[in-house]
Amino acid sequence: MNINEIMSIDVKTCKPNLSLESVAELMWTYDCGAIPVVDDQNKPVGVVTDRDIAMAAMLNHKPLWSLTADDLIQQQELCCCQQNDSLQDCLNKMEEYGVRRIIVTNADETLSGIVSIGDLIAFTGNSRIKSNKAAAAPRVNKEQVLGLLRRVSAHHKQPERPLSEMN
Repeated sequence: MNINEIMSIDVKTCKPNLSLESVAELMWTYDCGAIPVVDDQNKPVGVVTDRDIAMAAMLNHKPLWSLTADDLIQQQELCCCQQNDSLQDCLNKMEEYGVRRIIVTNADETLSGIVSIGDLIAFTGNSRIKSNKAAAAPRVNKEQVLGLLRRVSAHHKQPERPLSEMN
């Protein structure tokens, strides 16, 4: 199974200069927990999660309107896969980077979609999430997904300094 069979394609994005307040508003409006940050050619340059926003505000002691997506992604190592990559390759990258979401790109490195743990669960066949796409697609091995979830949900070592001091 390739990633393009299960990825979400209706992805909301933002530019690096967008305030974190506006990014949070996008998340609220479109019920998502991650917003890819793209450049003018629609190539992903980072991703902002709801947790990133909360931690940035706390660590920097600044309001969300004074911080931008670029403030968060400057030190970020972006985790991507291509839409024709296998599910196993995608799971391996998610585990390697310790992420719950992975950006999917086209051959020209432009944004194609995103795969989240929720997308993977929807395709296990045991999910209560019902969609035409999930019903028609092949099933994902639930043990693989649960294993990935266990590994990426473990506690991570936190930076010793606030983000503002890391720049």
